[in-house]
Amino acid sequence: MSHTEGRYMQDLGFPDGEVFLGVGDVIPNSVTNGVVTRNAAGDWSINQGASLTVIYGVNVTNALLRREGFGEDLQEQFGGTGIAGSAQPQIYRPDVIPSMNTGQQLQPRTAFKTKGFKLLSFDVIYMITVAALTSISLRVDQSNFVNNAALVPTVVLAAGTNGLVTTFQANPQITSVLLPANQQIYRISEDSQLWIDLTVVTPVNSLFRLYGFDCDIEFNYN
Repeated sequence: MSHTEGRYMQDLGFPDGEVFLGVGDVIPNSVTNGVVTRNAAGDWSINQGASLTVIYGVNVTNALLRREGFGEDLQEQFGGTGIAGSAQPQIYRPDVIPSMNTGQQLQPRTAFKTKGFKLLSFDVIYMITVAALTSISLRVDQSNFVNNAALVPTVVLAAGTNGLVTTFQANPQITSVLLPANQQIYRISEDSQLWIDLTVVTPVNSLFRLYGFDCDIEFNYN
């Protein structure tokens, strides 16, 4: 692509983004019950003792850039049945359709081109030792702040085990959690946060370590 002083703006996002949210990003609701620990060289985790209930939270939007979207800067497109303002390719293209029809009339885009990030899925990396957990539960919520209004979070992933296991083993385990298809969307709301909550309950003879969340991201910033 030749050099230009103008801005290069693409339609389609890249689905290969990855962000690891670990010990420095995760917040236990009790620093007494969830303690940042150096287990060994290169082995840092938040450790939870026996007979405790701890909720671990991480704000995904703290680690990622958001954009609200932008107009087309006087660009126009050949019309079609694609979704205006989205990254969906248009069906009608003059170089592949032999005859003109009404679908090929020049039509400006009617909505902002969406930018920012989509959280697609994430891996939960944790370790259960000695004995099985009493329970484990995971949820994802988006909080949108409005001036002088009560905070009413929107459920992105309903609370549940969501594939996480309670059985113990000698080494860390990784569980992949996929967001519902209708929630794999660009997070562009102003004054908003996207929270992952993990609730862990240990019995009298079980220990738990949380290493973090490795998030798979689709991003489109330029």
